[in-house]
Amino acid sequence: MNKVKNIFTEKDGMFSWRKLMTAGALVCFMTAVLGWLIEHKFEELPNSYQVIIAGVFVFYFGKSLIEKTQITTKQ
Repeated sequence: MNKVKNIFTEKDGMFSWRKLMTAGALVCFMTAVLGWLIEHKFEELPNSYQVIIAGVFVFYFGKSLIEKTQITTKQ
């Protein structure tokens, strides 16, 4: 149980509702995707599902790329 508690805490040890809600959203979306695939005999996912998945990847990797980029200005 302690490992599960550590998953939902920030670096300073405080409980993170953001991490808990993200995990909940992941479970809901994965249930929807798997349900659709099973119901439709594993046909290709509809565009709306693909756009959501692509948006999550773009946001995640774009955010980390922007955080690593430092902009300096001359004064």
